[in-house]
Amino acid sequence: MAENYKNESLVDVAYSILKDHPGEIAFRDLFNLVAEKTEMTMDRKDAAISGFFTNLCLDGRFVTLKNNEWDLRERHTFDKVHVDLNAIYEDIEEDSSIADDDMMDEDEKNLHLGDDDDENSGSDNGYYDDGESSENY
Repeated sequence: MAENYKNESLVDVAYSILKDHPGEIAFRDLFNLVAEKTEMTMDRKDAAISGFFTNLCLDGRFVTLKNNEWDLRERHTFDKVHVDLNAIYEDIEEDSSIADDDMMDEDEKNLHLGDDDDENSGSDNGYYDDGESSENY
């Protein structure tokens, strides 16, 4: 008798599929199998694919491999699937420390450089100061 997958989450269905599958599977094929088992309509498939991908990424039972193929994490050693995030963050920090002056207007350049164009203005609170006392208002 076929199992009823309609009341299960899509990632739980994917886990069941991968548990029975001998190895890794392409994302598109995995999603199509999940959609088939949960009897999704085409409209529902279109609406669900991005959420399914996100949930698959966040679920610790799954691992993404080369060419957008997916498998169960329990089948792979740590060193095969581990991504060193320190190397990624170093690249981001290097890229963000370089400001492209051509892309910034004068105000952005001044903020980036810490300069203040209006050195005589005293307080820059966003209001016009005509120099008169507030007692007149």
